[in-house]
Amino acid sequence: MMQNQGLLKNTMIPIFGGILLSFMFFYQFTHTTPLAQKILGDVHINQWISHFDQSMEGQNPWLRNYIAFTGLVGSIRPEIIYLEAMYDDNQTPLLGNQDYILKGTPPDCRYWSFVVYDFNNRRIEPYEETIASFHRIELDENGQYEIIITDDLRKYPDQNAISHAGNDFNIIMRIYGPKLSYYKNKSSVPVGSILPSKEYVELDN
Repeated sequence: MMQNQGLLKNTMIPIFGGILLSFMFFYQFTHTTPLAQKILGDVHINQWISHFDQSMEGQNPWLRNYIAFTGLVGSIRPEIIYLEAMYDDNQTPLLGNQDYILKGTPPDCRYWSFVVYDFNNRRIEPYEETIASFHRIELDENGQYEIIITDDLRKYPDQNAISHAGNDFNIIMRIYGPKLSYYKNKSSVPVGSILPSKEYVELDN
């Protein structure tokens, strides 16, 4: 009896402990988390994480796992570049009780878009209200986009606005047919500034 208890203590407990710890670490890469973002992205531009090596030889194994579980970043270069943001310019998570202003210069490419997903990378319905793209957005006189991200589009009639529907959220930027020089100088990809709308108004004034 004592021998069996010793066997349990010396073998089974470490085995199950190792399985539990492995699951806890592996789980981080089945959906977007701050730890996953730090390890997955091969380029960090401000708060944006870019994935340049998906489906390529020598791909980051954690990114491969992330793609398998989320399906969010499936295409390969040079067809598309993905960028993902979980935070505003102050490194504060993007919250469903706030409105935000996303502002920047469009990338040099064939097509670009922003899509809002909830914090578990699920689509927010109605989906068409969560998408901003180059043929839907009017640029200002300086050639920049300014997009409001809000819980209720009715607050911003006739403005460039998309909905997070009150969910804590992430933003995915897709750049289709990007300028090839972006792959040589990855930090040259233009990314948007993200600020709470109240803070943005204060800066603008």
